[in-house]
Amino acid sequence: MNLTKLNNASFFVKETLSQVLGVSESALSADLQRWITKGLLIQLKNGLYVTREYYQPLAEKQSYLEFLANILKKPSYLSGEYVMQKYGMLTESVFAITSVTRKKTNMYQNKLGAFLYSNVKDDLFTGYHIINKNGFEIKEATKAKALFDFLYLRLWRIPTITKELLESYRLNLFELSREDYEEISTYSALSGIKKFNNIPDRLEEIANDR
Repeated sequence: MNLTKLNNASFFVKETLSQVLGVSESALSADLQRWITKGLLIQLKNGLYVTREYYQPLAEKQSYLEFLANILKKPSYLSGEYVMQKYGMLTESVFAITSVTRKKTNMYQNKLGAFLYSNVKDDLFTGYHIINKNGFEIKEATKAKALFDFLYLRLWRIPTITKELLESYRLNLFELSREDYEEISTYSALSGIKKFNNIPDRLEEIANDR
């Protein structure tokens, strides 16, 4: 058996592999492990795979990893630190691809990288757009939503949100526009958490002080 028929697939499940190769799923177990050990097959998570021959020639591997982040856990979209780094809002490097999801918080680690997922309630599962990068459709938060998600996940249990607390995150806020602050205000209201209502004003104060 060989994997050439799946070399054009961006990902596939064990059932697909079984159908393409014409063997039962139970009969595939030994072959799966052998292919993974030899590096012919990359296990993305339990039951989800991609061939080495698909991944290695990709010119824009990062676009594929962003697309993959959407696939590993559905529904989800890129947000938080990963997106903030793109806009220069963080002073430290980010090593995981961060996303938010309606489902439980967890992390997938595979040979391609680390994929971290944080839960937000249904009302806050918004503020993202679908972009096409190098042939991949990717759900990614806006700049304002990525920042809001970052703060929401850290602050929703904190009794009082002060300017000093927000300053401790050492965020670069110079790129935020009036529209961004208004967008953050919208998400603060959607959260239904009263203490979040002052976040946009505190962020502006911090930006203006620098």
